[in-house]
Amino acid sequence: MLELLQWAVTLEWRLRGAAIREIPAAGSRIWYAEFQPSSSDRQAIRKAAGAEARGRLELPTLVLFHGLGASSASYHAVIPQLRRAYRVVVPDLPGCGWSKPPRGREFLSFQELVEVAEKFVARVAPRGAYVAGNSMGGWIATKLASRRPDLVHAMALLNPGGPALRAEDWIDFARIILAEEKGTMEEWLGRMFHRPPFAMRLLLRDFRRIMKRPSVAELMKTLTAEDFLSEAEMARVKSPAVLVWGEKDRFIPDGCRAFYLKRLKGVRYEPLPDCGHCPQLECPNRTADILLQLRELRPAAKSSRPARAAGGGGVRTGAALPAARRRGGLVTVARAPRT
Repeated sequence: MLELLQWAVTLEWRLRGAAIREIPAAGSRIWYAEFQPSSSDRQAIRKAAGAEARGRLELPTLVLFHGLGASSASYHAVIPQLRRAYRVVVPDLPGCGWSKPPRGREFLSFQELVEVAEKFVARVAPRGAYVAGNSMGGWIATKLASRRPDLVHAMALLNPGGPALRAEDWIDFARIILAEEKGTMEEWLGRMFHRPPFAMRLLLRDFRRIMKRPSVAELMKTLTAEDFLSEAEMARVKSPAVLVWGEKDRFIPDGCRAFYLKRLKGVRYEPLPDCGHCPQLECPNRTADILLQLRELRPAAKSSRPARAAGGGGVRTGAALPAARRRGGLVTVARAPRT
């Protein structure tokens, strides 16, 4: 069933003018879809750009990385809005969707996936891109920003995983991913979504099959301490960032949120109270609005003071947005996460 949905999404994207391509990256063949604005949107962009810029209009690139076991199709609902302002590039990571690992390999290690992501972004956006990632995709985006700050202008992290928490913090997560017990997928669905879509319940058998694939199960089993994000890596991230957090997420440890808020300098916090682990699926309009504002983020000023959180604690935020965007855009004061 999921394969049919993947075919349907790809067909729809083609009909809507997406360019479907494959390129080599670190030994893998990466399938991706590329979206440009429609003719009417492009005319509006040129008009807004002014006479001086019209002849050399070049849209910024936004690369969207999906989560563990997911595919590019998970961003289906946000792309129509995003393509009005970006050249949107959505790849399938090797072993997911239409992308395959190198011949003779069933899966790539996490470090190999990071290398693929780096090579991919360098190929499709040599001068850098805006990057967003959900779950494991956010983890990969952060690794990329730490390794290659020149490739990441700014990033949006949607309920990202990856922090080097205590081992016991990840036990429940691993149990759900790797368990064989009947009923585990129903628990997985309830932890992932605030309000699980009914159609998703019809696909639970397909999701269980995906979780057993080497690209998920073997990847999980081969994670090492070096794969998780360290404080030293976070200190090397120079890109401005926004942390989008569906507050009904019961899939990954809540310590992930606290880690990013504490360790990612200048991060903006955007909580979504009625959303679970995948904001782009449950809250697509709000998520797209946040991603559209990525271009306005600026690195945190060295002399900036931490904004006081509502609960009395403090988390550091980046430079303020222009006043016209401040009210309906990214929040400038972050609430202290519960840990």
